[in-house]
Amino acid sequence: MPPFISLPRTFFLFLLLYTVGYGQIPKKQFNESDFDLGQYSEFTANKIIPIDLTSQVLVALSFYPQLSTTKIIFRNRDRKTPLSSRPSIWSILKKKENRTYIITISSLSSKKLTPILYSNLPYNAQIGVLGHELAHISDYGTKNNWQLLSLFLKLIRSKNVDKFEYRTDRRCIAHGLGYQLYAWSKYVRQELQIPEWRGEPDRNYKKRKISQPQRYMNPLTIECYMDSYDLYKNIR
Repeated sequence: MPPFISLPRTFFLFLLLYTVGYGQIPKKQFNESDFDLGQYSEFTANKIIPIDLTSQVLVALSFYPQLSTTKIIFRNRDRKTPLSSRPSIWSILKKKENRTYIITISSLSSKKLTPILYSNLPYNAQIGVLGHELAHISDYGTKNNWQLLSLFLKLIRSKNVDKFEYRTDRRCIAHGLGYQLYAWSKYVRQELQIPEWRGEPDRNYKKRKISQPQRYMNPLTIECYMDSYDLYKNIR
Protein backbone atom coordinates (compact mmCIF):
# COMPACT_ATOMS: atom_id res chain seq x y z
CA MET A 1 0.00 0.00 0.00
CA PRO A 2 1.44 3.43 -0.92
CA PRO A 3 2.52 5.40 2.19
CA PHE A 4 0.34 8.44 1.38
CA ILE A 5 -2.83 6.40 2.02
CA SER A 6 -2.25 6.63 5.75
CA LEU A 7 -2.26 10.42 5.82
CA PRO A 8 -5.25 12.11 7.47
CA ARG A 9 -8.29 12.65 5.25
CA THR A 10 -8.23 16.35 6.12
CA PHE A 11 -4.85 16.64 4.39
CA PHE A 12 -6.29 15.34 1.12
CA LEU A 13 -9.27 17.68 1.44
CA PHE A 14 -6.81 20.53 1.92
CA LEU A 15 -4.99 19.57 -1.29
CA LEU A 16 -8.27 19.24 -3.15
CA LEU A 17 -9.40 22.71 -2.14
CA TYR A 18 -6.20 24.25 -3.48
CA THR A 19 -6.43 22.20 -6.67
CA VAL A 20 -9.88 23.61 -7.50
CA GLY A 21 -8.85 27.14 -6.50
CA TYR A 22 -10.27 27.41 -2.98
CA GLY A 23 -7.88 28.40 -0.28
CA GLN A 24 -9.28 27.15 3.02
CA ILE A 25 -11.10 24.25 4.59
CA PRO A 26 -14.52 25.38 5.91
CA LYS A 27 -14.77 26.22 9.57
CA LYS A 28 -17.96 26.55 11.58
CA GLN A 29 -16.88 29.47 13.74
CA PHE A 30 -14.18 32.12 13.50
CA ASN A 31 -13.34 34.19 16.57
CA GLU A 32 -11.61 37.55 16.46
CA SER A 33 -9.47 36.61 19.46
CA ASP A 34 -7.91 33.77 17.42
CA PHE A 35 -6.89 35.97 14.49
CA ASP A 36 -3.16 36.00 13.70
CA LEU A 37 -2.17 38.59 11.09
CA GLY A 38 0.96 36.63 10.20
CA GLN A 39 -1.13 33.76 8.89
CA TYR A 40 -2.96 36.02 6.44
CA SER A 41 -0.28 38.47 5.31
CA GLU A 42 -0.19 36.97 1.79
CA PHE A 43 -3.74 38.21 1.20
CA THR A 44 -2.89 41.87 1.82
CA ALA A 45 -1.29 42.43 -1.62
CA ASN A 46 -2.99 45.23 -3.60
CA LYS A 47 -5.63 45.67 -0.90
CA ILE A 48 -6.66 48.83 0.94
CA ILE A 49 -8.37 47.78 4.18
CA PRO A 50 -9.56 50.01 7.04
CA ILE A 51 -7.94 48.92 10.29
CA ASP A 52 -11.26 47.99 11.90
CA LEU A 53 -12.03 45.55 9.07
CA THR A 54 -8.65 43.86 8.88
CA SER A 55 -9.29 40.46 10.44
CA GLN A 56 -12.71 39.86 8.87
CA VAL A 57 -11.54 40.92 5.40
CA LEU A 58 -8.39 38.80 5.46
CA VAL A 59 -10.18 35.71 6.72
CA ALA A 60 -12.77 36.07 3.94
CA LEU A 61 -10.06 36.71 1.34
CA SER A 62 -8.25 33.53 2.34
CA PHE A 63 -11.13 31.58 0.79
CA TYR A 64 -10.56 33.35 -2.56
CA PRO A 65 -6.89 32.75 -3.47
CA GLN A 66 -7.67 33.75 -7.06
CA LEU A 67 -8.12 37.30 -5.71
CA SER A 68 -4.73 37.35 -3.97
CA THR A 69 -3.27 39.96 -6.34
CA THR A 70 -6.54 41.64 -7.38
CA LYS A 71 -6.75 45.32 -6.52
CA ILE A 72 -9.57 45.79 -4.03
CA ILE A 73 -10.43 48.86 -1.98
CA PHE A 74 -12.53 48.30 1.13
CA ARG A 75 -14.10 51.49 2.42
CA ASN A 76 -16.66 52.78 4.92
CA ARG A 77 -19.31 55.15 3.57
CA ASP A 78 -22.84 56.32 4.39
CA ARG A 79 -24.99 54.39 1.94
CA LYS A 80 -28.52 53.01 1.93
CA THR A 81 -27.29 49.55 0.93
CA PRO A 82 -25.40 47.89 3.82
CA LEU A 83 -22.73 46.45 1.48
CA SER A 84 -21.99 46.69 -2.22
CA SER A 85 -19.21 45.74 -4.62
CA ARG A 86 -18.32 47.01 -8.08
CA PRO A 87 -15.40 47.81 -10.37
CA SER A 88 -14.10 51.34 -10.08
CA ILE A 89 -15.45 53.56 -12.85
CA TRP A 90 -12.17 53.79 -14.76
CA SER A 91 -11.52 50.07 -14.35
CA ILE A 92 -14.44 49.18 -16.58
CA LEU A 93 -12.36 50.43 -19.51
CA LYS A 94 -9.36 48.28 -18.57
CA LYS A 95 -8.56 44.62 -19.16
CA LYS A 96 -10.07 42.41 -16.48
CA GLU A 97 -6.67 41.58 -14.96
CA ASN A 98 -5.98 45.32 -14.45
CA ARG A 99 -9.26 46.30 -12.81
CA THR A 100 -9.66 47.81 -9.37
CA TYR A 101 -12.73 46.85 -7.36
CA ILE A 102 -14.44 48.70 -4.54
CA ILE A 103 -16.35 47.11 -1.68
CA THR A 104 -18.36 49.74 0.18
CA ILE A 105 -19.52 49.04 3.72
CA SER A 106 -22.23 51.35 4.94
CA SER A 107 -21.90 52.97 8.36
CA LEU A 108 -25.30 54.68 8.14
CA SER A 109 -28.49 53.48 6.49
CA SER A 110 -32.27 53.65 6.79
CA LYS A 111 -33.86 52.96 10.16
CA LYS A 112 -35.18 49.63 8.91
CA LEU A 113 -31.75 48.39 7.82
CA THR A 114 -29.74 49.80 10.73
CA PRO A 115 -29.92 46.52 12.73
CA ILE A 116 -28.16 44.65 9.90
CA LEU A 117 -25.42 47.16 9.20
CA TYR A 118 -22.02 45.49 9.08
CA SER A 119 -20.96 46.95 12.43
CA ASN A 120 -23.98 45.38 14.13
CA LEU A 121 -23.39 41.86 12.80
CA PRO A 122 -21.76 39.07 14.81
CA TYR A 123 -18.13 38.42 13.83
CA ASN A 124 -18.85 35.18 11.95
CA ALA A 125 -21.68 36.84 10.02
CA GLN A 126 -19.38 39.75 9.11
CA ILE A 127 -17.03 37.27 7.45
CA GLY A 128 -19.97 35.66 5.68
CA VAL A 129 -21.31 38.85 4.13
CA LEU A 130 -17.80 39.87 3.05
CA GLY A 131 -17.48 36.43 1.46
CA HIS A 132 -20.64 37.17 -0.51
CA GLU A 133 -19.19 40.44 -1.81
CA LEU A 134 -15.91 38.74 -2.72
CA ALA A 135 -17.94 36.15 -4.63
CA HIS A 136 -19.27 39.05 -6.72
CA ILE A 137 -15.73 40.20 -7.45
CA SER A 138 -14.56 36.70 -8.35
CA ASP A 139 -17.44 36.59 -10.85
CA TYR A 140 -16.66 40.03 -12.29
CA GLY A 141 -13.05 38.93 -12.75
CA THR A 142 -14.08 36.19 -15.19
CA LYS A 143 -15.85 38.63 -17.53
CA ASN A 144 -14.47 40.86 -20.24
CA ASN A 145 -15.64 44.46 -20.55
CA TRP A 146 -18.59 43.71 -22.82
CA GLN A 147 -19.76 40.83 -20.65
CA LEU A 148 -19.53 43.04 -17.58
CA LEU A 149 -21.53 45.82 -19.24
CA SER A 150 -24.14 43.30 -20.35
CA LEU A 151 -24.43 42.00 -16.80
CA PHE A 152 -25.00 45.46 -15.33
CA LEU A 153 -27.67 46.20 -17.94
CA LYS A 154 -29.46 42.98 -17.03
CA LEU A 155 -29.42 43.95 -13.36
CA ILE A 156 -31.79 46.82 -14.08
CA ARG A 157 -34.58 44.21 -13.82
CA SER A 158 -35.40 43.03 -10.31
CA LYS A 159 -35.92 39.45 -11.47
CA ASN A 160 -32.35 39.32 -12.76
CA VAL A 161 -31.06 40.74 -9.49
CA ASP A 162 -32.77 37.85 -7.69
CA LYS A 163 -30.94 35.29 -9.81
CA PHE A 164 -27.66 37.18 -9.59
CA GLU A 165 -27.63 37.40 -5.79
CA TYR A 166 -28.83 33.83 -5.34
CA ARG A 167 -26.06 32.49 -7.57
CA THR A 168 -23.57 34.62 -5.70
CA ASP A 169 -24.60 32.91 -2.46
CA ARG A 170 -23.99 29.57 -4.16
CA ARG A 171 -20.52 30.70 -5.17
CA CYS A 172 -19.79 31.82 -1.61
CA ILE A 173 -20.83 28.41 -0.26
CA ALA A 174 -18.75 26.61 -2.89
CA HIS A 175 -15.70 28.57 -1.72
CA GLY A 176 -16.10 27.28 1.83
CA LEU A 177 -17.86 30.12 3.65
CA GLY A 178 -21.20 28.36 4.00
CA TYR A 179 -21.27 28.46 7.81
CA GLN A 180 -20.46 32.16 7.83
CA LEU A 181 -23.11 32.90 5.18
CA TYR A 182 -25.57 30.88 7.26
CA ALA A 183 -24.72 33.01 10.32
CA TRP A 184 -25.40 36.17 8.31
CA SER A 185 -28.67 34.87 6.82
CA LYS A 186 -30.01 33.71 10.16
CA TYR A 187 -29.09 36.94 11.95
CA VAL A 188 -30.62 39.17 9.26
CA ARG A 189 -33.89 37.23 9.20
CA GLN A 190 -34.16 37.47 12.97
CA GLU A 191 -33.37 41.18 13.13
CA LEU A 192 -35.71 42.13 10.28
CA GLN A 193 -38.38 39.73 11.55
CA ILE A 194 -38.96 38.14 8.15
CA PRO A 195 -39.58 34.39 7.77
CA GLU A 196 -37.89 34.17 4.36
CA TRP A 197 -36.29 36.38 1.75
CA ARG A 198 -38.26 36.90 -1.42
CA GLY A 199 -36.74 36.61 -4.86
CA GLU A 200 -35.32 33.83 -7.00
CA PRO A 201 -37.11 30.45 -6.69
CA ASP A 202 -34.81 27.45 -6.55
CA ARG A 203 -37.23 24.98 -8.13
CA ASN A 204 -34.58 22.73 -9.61
CA TYR A 205 -32.72 21.92 -6.43
CA LYS A 206 -33.02 18.15 -6.21
CA LYS A 207 -32.96 17.80 -2.43
CA ARG A 208 -35.73 20.21 -1.62
CA LYS A 209 -38.24 22.21 -3.64
CA ILE A 210 -38.23 25.82 -2.40
CA SER A 211 -41.81 27.09 -2.33
CA GLN A 212 -40.95 30.63 -1.26
CA PRO A 213 -38.73 32.47 -3.76
CA GLN A 214 -35.50 33.97 -2.46
CA ARG A 215 -33.09 36.73 -3.42
CA TYR A 216 -30.55 35.81 -0.78
CA MET A 217 -30.56 32.23 0.45
CA ASN A 218 -32.51 31.36 3.56
CA PRO A 219 -30.64 29.40 6.26
CA LEU A 220 -32.29 26.08 5.38
CA THR A 221 -31.36 26.51 1.72
CA ILE A 222 -27.75 27.21 2.69
CA GLU A 223 -27.71 24.02 4.76
CA CYS A 224 -29.06 22.03 1.79
CA TYR A 225 -26.30 23.32 -0.46
CA MET A 226 -23.60 22.64 2.12
CA ASP A 227 -24.87 19.08 2.36
CA SER A 228 -24.37 18.72 -1.39
CA TYR A 229 -20.67 19.73 -1.31
CA ASP A 230 -17.98 17.25 -0.27
CA LEU A 231 -15.83 19.97 1.23
CA TYR A 232 -18.30 20.30 4.15
CA LYS A 233 -18.20 16.59 4.98
CA ASN A 234 -16.73 15.70 8.37
CA ILE A 235 -16.32 19.36 9.41
CA ARG A 236 -16.53 19.68 13.19
